[in-house]
Amino acid sequence: MIEVLRIKNLAVVEEAELEFEEGFVVLTGETGAGKSIIVGSLKALVSGRWDAEVIRTGEERAKIEAIIDGKVVGLEIGKKRSKALLEGEMVPLKKLAEFAASRIDIFGQRDHYFLLHPENHLIFLDDYLDLSSLREEVEARWQAYEEALRALRRAEERREDLRRERELLRFQIQEIESAGLKEGEDEELLALREVLVKKEKLKEALSLLSRELEGEGGAADRLWRIKGALEELGSAFSEFMPYARELEGFLSSISDVIRLVGEKIAYIEEEEGSLEAVEERLALIENLKRKYGNTIGEIHGFKEKAIKKLRELEEAFDMERLERERKRKEEEFLAFARKLSHLRREGKGKLEKEVLKNLKKLAMERARFEVVFVDRDPYPLGLEEAEFFFSANPGEEVRPLRKVASGGELSRIMLALKNLFAGEGKTFVFDEIDAGIGGKTSLELGKMLREIAKGNQTIVVTHLPQVAAFAHQHFLVEKKIRGGRTYTTVRELKGKERVKELARMLSGEVSPVALRSAEELLKKSTSPRSS
Repeated sequence: MIEVLRIKNLAVVEEAELEFEEGFVVLTGETGAGKSIIVGSLKALVSGRWDAEVIRTGEERAKIEAIIDGKVVGLEIGKKRSKALLEGEMVPLKKLAEFAASRIDIFGQRDHYFLLHPENHLIFLDDYLDLSSLREEVEARWQAYEEALRALRRAEERREDLRRERELLRFQIQEIESAGLKEGEDEELLALREVLVKKEKLKEALSLLSRELEGEGGAADRLWRIKGALEELGSAFSEFMPYARELEGFLSSISDVIRLVGEKIAYIEEEEGSLEAVEERLALIENLKRKYGNTIGEIHGFKEKAIKKLRELEEAFDMERLERERKRKEEEFLAFARKLSHLRREGKGKLEKEVLKNLKKLAMERARFEVVFVDRDPYPLGLEEAEFFFSANPGEEVRPLRKVASGGELSRIMLALKNLFAGEGKTFVFDEIDAGIGGKTSLELGKMLREIAKGNQTIVVTHLPQVAAFAHQHFLVEKKIRGGRTYTTVRELKGKERVKELARMLSGEVSPVALRSAEELLKKSTSPRSS
């Protein structure tokens, strides 16, 4: 419930504070006194928005603050930007609105026009029958079905494009795989090409080394003889032995060189005539690099991505699988939608009965109210549409509510519908829903509002004394002019002050006769039988 509402610098309200009680709270005052500002401030909390034009002249900011269910919320309205507060912390405007809207339900005199739009009727029926969760499930299943249908249609529309894309991917994968590339192969081939290009010069150098080192009288042969002489001398003169040992190590290196020369001569002989093949292989690798990556590793990476993409396209191109998926999603949707249809049709009589019961309380004893279904092609809300049909007079057939109900009848029907949700522990705010209502009906309206207030705080702006008399708490909104400026004030009325306000509402003046009528009305309205 709303415990406190504070308003500052909002239109003609310089500052006002209202401490609300539980039950039925009423706001009265002359036309134009500023009652709409009170309701408007609550609408601002619920919506998180208000036009900066409402900031009081000469002020930079306006402020709305409320204590709702023990939590302090606020909206500071600036000429350029506004900010929302929840428990003293700045929050997004949306979060403030969600918090307030979950606790406050506002119904203005124009809001009954929601009844003029049949698309709202089905949702209202679902809410009343506690079918909202099932309806949301139906909507979710419909979205899944539509996505499956779109996937199938996309595949059908892109069939030729997908075919060409698949063929390209297959060619690319095959081209890379058939090359049989190995990591580091290009570097090895470049080294080999260098050898083959210089093959003759290398062979000549190797032959020279072989002759000079291995041939009779060559370097190796002479060094072995020199080593033998050093060792012979060393047996007599020890100073020669270190040189003999050094020469032995050098001869070992000479042997390694001779062995290496032999290996390379054999290697070059084996590669005889392969330069052309190396050049072709390198050209193939360079061609693949231009297409698929700068290195052999990148080429392989391209191939793996292509394989994955091809797999995805194969699935996207699988028309039979897509059609099976579409059919499955459709069947799931239809199963939930048929269940929802059954429960709607089974429960509509309950709504009709309760609405008629409430309409009788509002002096519409002979009214008729029906929920009429029209089957239609599947859509997010199910398999049917619904519209409220109504007749106010006996002998007249029921017709679409939007076509036959007057403004006063719409107000009463809307109140009858709202009353069905009483007991939820919310705050209901009704702004002049008594338009087009008078006489005995206004007393029934007051009774119904008091009935709603048993389980919900109910705040009502009214011009009808018959309605105001039923309230547990009464506020008077007044407009005054001081120093050439307009000020709206709000104060709670009790005792004789409340009787005077009811007298003014009854006759337009506070006369003895009006006072007696007001006292009688107040006594009757607040008696145990009335409450």
